[in-house]
Amino acid sequence: MPDFPDYRPRRLRASPALRKLVCETRLSVEQLVLPLFVRAGRKLRHPINSMPGVFQLSPDELLREAARAHALGVPAVLLFGIPDKKDAKASGAFAKNGIVQQAVRLLKKELPSLLVITDVCLCEYMEHGHCGIVHGGKILNDPSLKLLAQTAASHAEAGADIVAPSDMMDGRVAAIRAALDKSGFSETPIMSYAAKFASAFYGPFREAAESAPQFGDRRS
Repeated sequence: MPDFPDYRPRRLRASPALRKLVCETRLSVEQLVLPLFVRAGRKLRHPINSMPGVFQLSPDELLREAARAHALGVPAVLLFGIPDKKDAKASGAFAKNGIVQQAVRLLKKELPSLLVITDVCLCEYMEHGHCGIVHGGKILNDPSLKLLAQTAASHAEAGADIVAPSDMMDGRVAAIRAALDKSGFSETPIMSYAAKFASAFYGPFREAAESAPQFGDRRS
């Protein structure tokens, strides 16, 4: 790259028209995704204390919220499920009539043009709050892949447009891709957006999804 005085980037910032022509980043409503937290019930709007104005919603209220956002031009929602029961195998994550699966079917029936993205992780459904199977105090990477893949396939079967793993288990995108293809969902995209931290900035989200680990942290 040449140095000043030959290099003068202010030339491309000289007028509003030039700046608009060459700007690199544009943010518009068409690029937004609305995260929604769904749990069983009716007419339920459970406030999340650390996220003022954000709620855990029953499916009917979720539909209302999604419809309102879609009418404003938001093209997509991202669903997080809060099950009634948790266990050591995250059974609620891949249950045919799990809370996310119910919500997906409802949204695709009532709002077919809305893109429905589903969070694929196990922490909300595990009794210990970690993203995989735990044995002897350790998270087992490879055995967890089967459950993650099973979860993603169940979301696609319910009608999810995109499955979005956030678990950070090594190899899970390949495992999910294989499971989707085997189940006839070769056109379903995978959007990996994994980032897990021990940071306190994650506190409000873990309250919203009821996914705080019961021991240890997310550092690994």
